[in-house]
Amino acid sequence: MVQIENEKSFKAENVLSLRKKITKSQANDEMNKIARYLGENNLKQTGPIITATFAIDPGLSEPLMDMEILVPIDRKISSSTVYKFKDKFHLQHAIHAKHIGTPATLHKTYNALFSYIKENNLQQITTAYNVYIKNIESKLPEDNLNIDVYIGVNPSVL
Repeated sequence: MVQIENEKSFKAENVLSLRKKITKSQANDEMNKIARYLGENNLKQTGPIITATFAIDPGLSEPLMDMEILVPIDRKISSSTVYKFKDKFHLQHAIHAKHIGTPATLHKTYNALFSYIKENNLQQITTAYNVYIKNIESKLPEDNLNIDVYIGVNPSVL
Protein backbone atom coordinates (compact mmCIF):
# COMPACT_ATOMS: atom_id res chain seq x y z
CA MET A 1 0.00 0.00 0.00
CA VAL A 2 1.24 3.47 -0.90
CA GLN A 3 1.61 5.92 1.99
CA ILE A 4 0.63 9.45 0.92
CA GLU A 5 1.60 12.62 2.79
CA ASN A 6 0.13 16.14 2.49
CA GLU A 7 1.68 19.59 2.55
CA LYS A 8 5.13 18.41 1.58
CA SER A 9 7.74 20.57 -0.09
CA PHE A 10 10.97 19.97 -1.92
CA LYS A 11 13.67 22.54 -2.57
CA ALA A 12 16.92 22.58 -4.52
CA GLU A 13 19.24 25.47 -5.31
CA ASN A 14 21.62 26.07 -8.23
CA VAL A 15 19.85 23.71 -10.60
CA LEU A 16 20.95 22.68 -14.09
CA SER A 17 17.87 22.07 -16.26
CA LEU A 18 17.35 20.30 -19.56
CA ARG A 19 13.88 20.24 -21.08
CA LYS A 20 13.33 18.59 -24.43
CA LYS A 21 11.33 15.98 -26.29
CA ILE A 22 13.12 12.64 -26.03
CA THR A 23 12.50 8.91 -26.04
CA LYS A 24 13.18 6.73 -23.00
CA SER A 25 16.46 5.49 -24.50
CA GLN A 26 17.50 9.07 -25.32
CA ALA A 27 16.78 10.04 -21.69
CA ASN A 28 19.61 7.72 -20.58
CA ASP A 29 21.90 9.30 -23.19
CA GLU A 30 20.99 12.77 -21.92
CA MET A 31 21.82 11.72 -18.35
CA ASN A 32 25.26 10.62 -19.55
CA LYS A 33 25.72 13.91 -21.44
CA ILE A 34 24.83 15.86 -18.29
CA ALA A 35 27.35 13.83 -16.27
CA ARG A 36 30.04 14.61 -18.88
CA TYR A 37 29.06 18.31 -18.90
CA LEU A 38 29.41 18.46 -15.11
CA GLY A 39 32.83 16.81 -15.28
CA GLU A 40 34.08 19.00 -18.14
CA ASN A 41 33.00 22.15 -16.29
CA ASN A 42 34.27 21.08 -12.86
CA LEU A 43 30.73 21.06 -11.42
CA LYS A 44 29.57 18.77 -8.66
CA GLN A 45 26.08 17.34 -8.24
CA THR A 46 24.84 18.33 -4.76
CA GLY A 47 21.48 16.58 -4.55
CA PRO A 48 19.22 14.01 -6.14
CA ILE A 49 18.30 14.11 -9.83
CA ILE A 50 14.73 15.28 -10.44
CA THR A 51 12.68 14.43 -13.52
CA ALA A 52 9.27 15.47 -14.75
CA THR A 53 7.33 14.37 -17.82
CA PHE A 54 4.91 17.00 -19.12
CA ALA A 55 3.44 15.10 -22.09
CA ILE A 56 3.89 11.87 -24.03
CA ASP A 57 3.35 11.55 -27.78
CA PRO A 58 2.67 7.86 -28.48
CA GLY A 59 2.62 8.33 -32.27
CA LEU A 60 6.13 7.05 -32.95
CA SER A 61 7.68 3.60 -32.75
CA GLU A 62 8.92 4.70 -29.32
CA PRO A 63 6.92 7.25 -27.29
CA LEU A 64 8.31 10.79 -27.35
CA MET A 65 8.28 12.48 -23.94
CA ASP A 66 8.33 16.20 -23.19
CA MET A 67 10.68 15.82 -20.25
CA GLU A 68 12.69 17.96 -17.88
CA ILE A 69 15.79 16.72 -16.07
CA LEU A 70 16.96 18.83 -13.12
CA VAL A 71 20.33 18.42 -11.40
CA PRO A 72 21.33 20.44 -8.32
CA ILE A 73 24.95 21.63 -8.65
CA ASP A 74 27.50 23.27 -6.38
CA ARG A 75 27.46 26.79 -7.83
CA LYS A 76 25.75 29.27 -10.11
CA ILE A 77 26.51 29.05 -13.82
CA SER A 78 25.33 30.85 -16.94
CA SER A 79 22.67 29.20 -19.04
CA SER A 80 24.00 27.66 -22.24
CA THR A 81 22.33 26.83 -25.53
CA VAL A 82 21.63 23.32 -24.21
CA TYR A 83 21.20 23.75 -20.44
CA LYS A 84 19.30 26.37 -18.49
CA PHE A 85 20.28 27.46 -15.00
CA LYS A 86 17.68 27.95 -12.26
CA ASP A 87 18.61 29.65 -8.99
CA LYS A 88 15.90 27.70 -7.21
CA PHE A 89 13.54 24.80 -7.70
CA HIS A 90 10.90 24.91 -4.98
CA LEU A 91 7.78 22.77 -4.94
CA GLN A 92 5.32 23.59 -2.16
CA HIS A 93 1.91 22.31 -1.05
CA ALA A 94 2.55 18.95 -2.64
CA ILE A 95 1.30 15.49 -1.95
CA HIS A 96 4.09 12.95 -1.69
CA ALA A 97 4.58 9.21 -1.93
CA LYS A 98 7.70 7.08 -1.81
CA HIS A 99 8.20 4.46 -4.52
CA ILE A 100 10.53 1.59 -3.76
CA GLY A 101 10.63 -1.17 -6.36
CA THR A 102 10.83 -1.55 -10.10
CA PRO A 103 10.13 1.06 -12.77
CA ALA A 104 7.35 -1.26 -14.00
CA THR A 105 5.35 -0.66 -10.80
CA LEU A 106 5.87 3.11 -10.63
CA HIS A 107 2.45 3.58 -12.28
CA LYS A 108 0.84 2.12 -9.12
CA THR A 109 2.35 4.94 -7.07
CA TYR A 110 1.08 7.50 -9.60
CA ASN A 111 -2.38 5.92 -9.59
CA ALA A 112 -2.51 6.06 -5.78
CA LEU A 113 -1.57 9.77 -5.86
CA PHE A 114 -4.14 10.58 -8.56
CA SER A 115 -6.85 8.66 -6.64
CA TYR A 116 -5.93 10.58 -3.49
CA ILE A 117 -6.25 13.88 -5.38
CA LYS A 118 -9.70 12.90 -6.65
CA GLU A 119 -10.98 11.47 -3.35
CA ASN A 120 -9.90 14.58 -1.44
CA ASN A 121 -11.19 17.10 -4.04
CA LEU A 122 -7.72 18.54 -4.54
CA GLN A 123 -6.69 20.54 -7.57
CA GLN A 124 -3.48 19.33 -9.22
CA ILE A 125 -1.29 22.28 -10.28
CA THR A 126 1.96 20.54 -11.34
CA THR A 127 2.98 17.39 -13.11
CA ALA A 128 4.54 14.62 -11.04
CA TYR A 129 8.15 15.25 -10.09
CA ASN A 130 10.34 12.20 -9.48
CA VAL A 131 13.18 12.76 -7.02
CA TYR A 132 15.66 9.91 -7.33
CA ILE A 133 16.84 9.14 -3.81
CA LYS A 134 19.14 6.42 -5.12
CA ASN A 135 21.15 7.81 -8.00
CA ILE A 136 19.70 6.48 -11.25
CA GLU A 137 23.23 6.22 -12.63
CA SER A 138 24.07 3.56 -10.04
CA LYS A 139 24.27 0.04 -11.35
CA LEU A 140 21.93 -1.39 -8.74
CA PRO A 141 19.23 -3.83 -9.80
CA GLU A 142 16.16 -2.05 -11.17
CA ASP A 143 13.96 -3.44 -8.40
CA ASN A 144 16.00 -1.34 -5.99
CA LEU A 145 14.63 2.00 -7.26
CA ASN A 146 13.93 4.58 -4.56
CA ILE A 147 11.96 7.59 -5.81
CA ASP A 148 10.05 10.30 -3.97
CA VAL A 149 7.11 11.43 -6.12
CA TYR A 150 5.68 14.91 -5.57
CA ILE A 151 2.61 16.48 -7.16
CA GLY A 152 1.84 20.11 -6.40
CA VAL A 153 -1.78 20.84 -5.43
CA ASN A 154 -3.62 24.07 -4.91
CA PRO A 155 -3.52 24.95 -1.18
CA SER A 156 -6.87 26.74 -1.44
CA VAL A 157 -9.97 24.91 -0.26
CA LEU A 158 -12.79 25.72 -2.67
